[in-house]
Amino acid sequence: MSGRTKKIRQKFEVNSVKRIGLLGGGQLGRMTIEEARPLLAHISVLTPDYPSPAGLIADEVYVGDLDDYNAVMELAEDTDVLSYEIEHVNTAALHDLECSGRNVIPPSFVLGLIKDKMLQKKMLDRAGIPTAAWREVPEAGMIDSLLREAEALGGFPLVQKARRGGYDGRGVCVLDSAEAEFLPVPSFLEKKVPIQKELAVICVMDASGSVRTYPCVEMVFDPRANLCDSVLMPARIDEALMKKAEGLALAVVEALKTELADYCSQVTKKEPRYAPVMAGVFAVELFLDTSGNILVNEIAPRPHNSGHVTIENCVTSQFMQYYRILSGYPLGSTEMVCPAMMVNLLGEADASGEPSYVGIEEALKIPGVFLHLYGKSEVRPFRKMGHLTAIAPTVHEAIRRAELAREKIRIVSL
Repeated sequence: MSGRTKKIRQKFEVNSVKRIGLLGGGQLGRMTIEEARPLLAHISVLTPDYPSPAGLIADEVYVGDLDDYNAVMELAEDTDVLSYEIEHVNTAALHDLECSGRNVIPPSFVLGLIKDKMLQKKMLDRAGIPTAAWREVPEAGMIDSLLREAEALGGFPLVQKARRGGYDGRGVCVLDSAEAEFLPVPSFLEKKVPIQKELAVICVMDASGSVRTYPCVEMVFDPRANLCDSVLMPARIDEALMKKAEGLALAVVEALKTELADYCSQVTKKEPRYAPVMAGVFAVELFLDTSGNILVNEIAPRPHNSGHVTIENCVTSQFMQYYRILSGYPLGSTEMVCPAMMVNLLGEADASGEPSYVGIEEALKIPGVFLHLYGKSEVRPFRKMGHLTAIAPTVHEAIRRAELAREKIRIVSL
């Protein structure tokens, strides 16, 4: 057979589209890029690893450390706006970029406030937003300090949280007694809340100040890995609690906005070009305790696991909202179209190495089931490798479909 093919490397650009730089190459970045494609997005990523989930489909990939000042600056050179899909990035570089007039969403100050969980707690206290009672452990690794603060909180059981670096269950330790193994890092203690349900609300804010919330979701955590197992929208709570949860999420974002305004008034005296824009996707995790009170647990300044269901069951997904915000487009509707349940797909307990996906064909036979595989090159025990979402006319049916699909799928190593 004669004939030859011509190989073309495509680089499609639209001058009117903002060039977005994203710090992080994980699944949140990947799903943002996937959702943004209908609007001819141009998204570059800085990732410490290649291949990576977002790096495989980004327009441009910079391979470097997310905490490397120069790597962040290099990414920024050819972008119009910067953001991040993980908190553990160089905030000093982002702040310097803002002082030079560059746009970072959410602002570096907000990131710095949120990535230190103790600063989060202090901000929530200042705003009068209810949280679990807490005390700082002033000396890292000092058992005497920890026991002193434990006594001040009324004794065990308690939850110890690292101030920085926690992610997907890391940096959190439940202490049932004085003999429990504690975290030898800068931390604080929280009174362990008797939890009825764990909830979350995704709140989105654009550069003009418009704010919307998604319906409150109900989260279930996997005790083996201490990370989110499944998410149900809408949460199985009454309308009054639903409104209270969404109101607390709005209050959290308003508190962040107030803190930023106070900080901005100080910085602009020395840095006149510093004009951060309060915008972004904010996930507010909540506890519904056994007495019916809702408490704020933690905040994430980015798309969140609790919002993955929105890809299939809301008019505008959290990832499309994220792209709209970064690009300067108006917010889309956060209306729920139908109930849905999301289930994280984790590596098997004994998996290690190149992944193999078992049971996909059977899972896809179930009506209303959608699979998202993240393209990670290595599977490890309980590592997030993808998720599935089941949509249905009712909450009960969404749960049934999701659990049936979950039973079909295993992620093992070759």
